[in-house]
Amino acid sequence: MKISIYALHLGFGGVEKYVTTLANMLADVHDVEIISTYKMQDKPAFYVKPEVEIRYLIEELKPNRKELHSALKKKNPLLIIREGWRSLKVLYLKRHRNIVSLKRCRSDVIISTRIFHNLLIGKYARPDIVKITGEHNHHNNDQKYIDSVISSCKGFDYFIPISKELCEYYCKEMKNIGVETMYIRFCIDENPNKKKPAFEGKNLISVGRFSHEKGMIDLVNLFSRLYSEDSSIRLNIIGDGEEYRAVNDLISRENLEDCVTLHGFRDKQYIYRLMQDMSLYIMTSYTESFGIVLLEAMSCGIPCIAYSSAQGAHEIIKNGYNGWLIDNRDQEKMMKKVLEALSDPQQLRELSENAFATAEEFSYDNTKRAWLALMENISQKRENIR
Repeated sequence: MKISIYALHLGFGGVEKYVTTLANMLADVHDVEIISTYKMQDKPAFYVKPEVEIRYLIEELKPNRKELHSALKKKNPLLIIREGWRSLKVLYLKRHRNIVSLKRCRSDVIISTRIFHNLLIGKYARPDIVKITGEHNHHNNDQKYIDSVISSCKGFDYFIPISKELCEYYCKEMKNIGVETMYIRFCIDENPNKKKPAFEGKNLISVGRFSHEKGMIDLVNLFSRLYSEDSSIRLNIIGDGEEYRAVNDLISRENLEDCVTLHGFRDKQYIYRLMQDMSLYIMTSYTESFGIVLLEAMSCGIPCIAYSSAQGAHEIIKNGYNGWLIDNRDQEKMMKKVLEALSDPQQLRELSENAFATAEEFSYDNTKRAWLALMENISQKRENIR
């Protein structure tokens, strides 16, 4: 079958990782293309198999939200006019070129990952194309957002959200609009460096985008207190983003330069190698729809600890089995549990075995089999109709 996956861009991000991984899986059997609205860099941030065709709808322009915000902040009329006009042009092309692409699409299956694409696919894609969408953001009980997700899925055949929790949450409403809800676990890439951690040091690690929702500033504040209790603890943070400077400045103000290392953005090979020397993965996110970084840590045998506000972590972390969830973003309880865990290497080794087992449940092969089975079922239904 011919399968078209619509994406906003192919830069760094959880949705983008999902898109490229899914395309690679399906391309082993089917003719797969990714339709990316924007071309944000010369090549995709994540590996895409040569068999997957990539088509960009807008190459001459990129979103300019930061530039427009800067112009408004500076109150520069000329800059505001220039960036405002550019922003309007980008928004027009974003909608127009996606509509043209969808009207021309002759694929057997279309897969969407965002509300923006859902709305256009439901309206402009041919009715005989099987339409699949999902959900990668947690609703956080925002009724307006929940309603927009449900409304955008009208006319789709399948709804496949990123987590089991979201699957159960939306299932009834999707059924009411004639959409079948399915749960297919997302997966992690195969870890080529599987090696049991030694747990010889007191090394913490966190990986993620430096943005407010990831709680990186909270992480450094927490570590400052941990370090005051035990000066042998070290923290490694991998990632980049708009709060990088603020995090770096906080580290300097707290005199933590010798015990906190900011590694910047790194590839998976680098991360997996670094994990071998870690004792505990720590997540301070305010919200997470899934939390794939937790699985990546567990694939290295690293137990994980997170605030329960990271909803996606509930599907991965089991208290006392492969890590811990701390309720109410209670820094005191988080601090106590981290110190307790680091002082007990034998407990960490026991949790490590369970972490390996958890990661195996979300293996690439298992997820690939589930998606290919769905596509085979769709193919048979289409043949019966013909």
